[in-house]
Amino acid sequence: MNAPGSYPTHPGRLRRSERLGLHANVQYRRSTVRMAGVTLDLSCHGVRLAAIERMRVGEVLWITLPGLPPRRAAVKWVDKFDVGCEFDVALHPAVFDRIAAGEMD
Repeated sequence: MNAPGSYPTHPGRLRRSERLGLHANVQYRRSTVRMAGVTLDLSCHGVRLAAIERMRVGEVLWITLPGLPPRRAAVKWVDKFDVGCEFDVALHPAVFDRIAAGEMD
């Protein structure tokens, strides 16, 4: 993972917490298909992924972040192959801090 930095939010989207730029290889699962993706930014409440396929708003994904078990998330917006997802259960701030510090590789 690269060190986090500030990234702009998706246009017109309000955020509950700041998203930090975070480049990490992740896996996500749609139904029974497992794919590779890359995080573009991360917050306690969600993640923006660069996916290798187009998705639809409302789809459910299981996203595996480094060092964590899969987390259920819903697709909230799509912009070509960038996907904004909201976790069903937010990351604990201490877990988020460890990911941001590169301690969960």
